[in-house]
Amino acid sequence: MTKNAFLYMSSATHNAYRNMVANAPDGFEFVGSEFMAHGLVQAACGLPASFGTALAGGVKRLAARLQPHLSPYYNDAHILLNKPKVRRFVSRDYDIVHSGQSLLDTNLPYVVDFEHATAFCGYSQYALRRPGFVDALERVLLNPRLAKLLAWSDAAARSLTNFVKHEDVARKVETFYPVMAPAQAVPRTSTSFNFLYIGNNFYAKGGYESLLAFERICGRYDCRFTAIGDIPPEVAARFAGNRKITLVQRVPYAKVVEFYSNSDVFVFPSHYDTYGFVIPEALSFGLPVIGVDSFSTPELIRHEKTGLLIKTHFNSFADDDGYAAPTQQELARRRHAACINPPDWYIAQLADAMERFINDRRLKDECSRNAVLETTEGKFSPKRSREQLKRIYEEALGA
Repeated sequence: MTKNAFLYMSSATHNAYRNMVANAPDGFEFVGSEFMAHGLVQAACGLPASFGTALAGGVKRLAARLQPHLSPYYNDAHILLNKPKVRRFVSRDYDIVHSGQSLLDTNLPYVVDFEHATAFCGYSQYALRRPGFVDALERVLLNPRLAKLLAWSDAAARSLTNFVKHEDVARKVETFYPVMAPAQAVPRTSTSFNFLYIGNNFYAKGGYESLLAFERICGRYDCRFTAIGDIPPEVAARFAGNRKITLVQRVPYAKVVEFYSNSDVFVFPSHYDTYGFVIPEALSFGLPVIGVDSFSTPELIRHEKTGLLIKTHFNSFADDDGYAAPTQQELARRRHAACINPPDWYIAQLADAMERFINDRRLKDECSRNAVLETTEGKFSPKRSREQLKRIYEEALGA
């Protein structure tokens, strides 16, 4: 008999979860999902009809605008009170709950996935350096209803177990790489050697540095560079005269597929991500990836097998895999200062990696073949996801 798994979401659904739902493990079916907004928004959405449709709609819009400003204070209050955020979910309609990065108070067995341990405390590293908060978090994680803690990477697992040092918590932790469906490429039309970058937070994710590196080598080869994202105006102005560089703001996904299908190498030297989802996405199109040796990236890119790893000049993560600053605001300031003025040795290193792929077609072709295998047979494949989740869910249900 098919078991019903409920996908509990505390934020907008990511493609990784859509891929997971589309590849449910044998014997299980994902039967629903839920967007649980901040309490203020929930309250606004529950306004009685007597308030009038226009007024209720206005309050909802006001609540949505206020939420980003209120959330930091809401998170800080939970941290200072040593009270991890736990969301209540009670139902008799499902067999198991898969929670996306939210700890639950539930009557059902559940598993929770996470990109970094700070997902459980508003992405504040300060919380995990408070003994009282860590003790409280440990008690929540020891809840017998919580069957598994599914880390998106080994680095994510360490970001938890390096701070919550309880053997029973560690036994619940298992690495589960989010699934990436094999790509549906379109026919290639370009004949030049093309590099591609996709990402917002342009400075933090290495977009500016990638352009600087490409600028150094582009005069020697028939090559092009396309960057897609929130291109800052000063960056657009800086590279406007280079006809080999194309800067594109947001585009429909169908257009993104065209860019992937016409590219040779994906460049993503991010100093920001806990898990760069565009990396396995690029691999699914057979693109080798250039990235940095930070947090989970060495797990996503196998050096000289599916891409090239270079030494970062700024790491957002400390040696214990926690964030390198107590708050995201402070970390963002430090990172921006570093990324708007990257050191010359770093740009040279990045340029060398690009040039190596242009000149060493054997390496490029081998990395391309291995990249595809990662999403058809390897760690990001639907087959691996289905098999691993089937075992995890059955263990949670005591099967």
